Parts: sequence; structure tokens; C-alpha cells
Amino acid sequence: MSTITEKVCIDALSLPRNARAELVRRLLVSLENEDFTDEGEKGWRNEIERRRQDFREGKANSVSAEEALRQAQAAIE
Repeated sequence: MSTITEKVCIDALSLPRNARAELVRRLLVSLENEDFTDEGEKGWRNEIERRRQDFREGKANSVSAEEALRQAQAAIE
């Protein structure tokens, strides 16, 4: 990962939740080169809610931004 990409990731992870969600949506649209459909948007919202509920119920744990970046980097190498 380039230094610029790493800085952008760190900066993005420090954004408020709604801003991160909007950034993710825009990045996905740019990769797919098409707009989200209502069905696709609903699917993502359902997934987000499922993960939020898992976290609240203790079924999922949080990790630091640094750890998330390390795991992401390891996954793509």
C-alpha cells in the first residue's frame, strides 16, 4: 500500500460514521461504474444493521484502526 493510500485510509477511518458510509458508497459506485439500485442499497443497510446488532450482543468485537489496516493489508498481499 502506498504512503498516500495508507494516509487516506487512516484519515477515512477517523471520519464520523455517516461520512465513512458515504465514502464507502461512492468508492463502490466508482468501482462498479454504476449507481446502486434500491435493492442493493437495502441489502447493504441490512448487512450493516446485522453487524451492528452482532456488536451490541457481543457476538463481534471491535478492532483499532491500525489493526483493521494491518488485517486488510495482510489480506491483499
